[in-house]
Amino acid sequence: MIRDRAKTGIEGLDEMLEGGLLTGRPYVVSGTSGTGKSTMALHFLVEGAVNGERVLYVAIDEPPNEVLLNFRKMGWELDGIGVLDGTPDVLNYDKTPVRDVSSERKIVPLSSVGESIRRTSEKGPTDVTVNTLQELIKQEFKERKYTRIVIDSLTSLKHFYIRTSEEFATLQSFFRTLSDLGATSMLTVQIPDIARPGIESQLARGEIRLHKWFDGRGLMRGVTIEKYRGSSHDSVMRHLKITQHGIVVPKSNRDKRKKSPAPNKEPEEKPPAAEKEEPLPPPPENGMKDVPPPGASKHMAPSSGSGGPGGPPI
Repeated sequence: MIRDRAKTGIEGLDEMLEGGLLTGRPYVVSGTSGTGKSTMALHFLVEGAVNGERVLYVAIDEPPNEVLLNFRKMGWELDGIGVLDGTPDVLNYDKTPVRDVSSERKIVPLSSVGESIRRTSEKGPTDVTVNTLQELIKQEFKERKYTRIVIDSLTSLKHFYIRTSEEFATLQSFFRTLSDLGATSMLTVQIPDIARPGIESQLARGEIRLHKWFDGRGLMRGVTIEKYRGSSHDSVMRHLKITQHGIVVPKSNRDKRKKSPAPNKEPEEKPPAAEKEEPLPPPPENGMKDVPPPGASKHMAPSSGSGGPGGPPI
């Protein structure tokens, strides 16, 4: 029986997950563009690194130098995070031989990444595929044991490097490899339509879904736990706010059960009942349509699409 939990570093989210993620399993963080997927993934890694764990960030969408500059602004400690640059090389229009990514790309500390983007080798572009990435991670685990891995994003890896006819088998093998390695994995997935989850949602052991929509006062964000195998979880949507220091999800304000008064003592006067937390309305399926202002929006201030002044890009 798995008892250990890997905290995400976001208190309200950990509460929704009954303490965190079950360790050694792969999970998906899904949502449309700009919902905070990468920021949540970095929270997860930073939480592990500050507790002495060895953690790995695989950058597919955004070059590591941009990741470093973006998240340094939050004041996070990034020294304990290893990074693998899986971003594609610039391809020539003529037929150029490609080489295995494992011969060119190495895992380095995120804090040591330079400020300039990595340039394509003069020897020609390297071949980044799910299979080569899978083998590179397996090779790395023979030398170093990581407890947490983030793949950001699985969507780009899938669209650029998997043939449609092989999609299920390839992803199934990739998820199985992550499980066999024993690391707790978080894979970001961009979904254009929240009503149509992809194969990743089926293969993952759990899915954290991020939402955004407009009400009468601006852009609102929320988070739900769509599935969580092997654990109970909160099924109610909560607000999510992206600040200068990362993601904030409010903790529940439900009253804890009060203990009975001791015998032969006068019962204390009951305090006024706490205000009931109103559930968030479900966001529209297209994620951006105007909806009537929800009553629960009082729990947080509206934020801009970029996370507010000085906030991180998503």
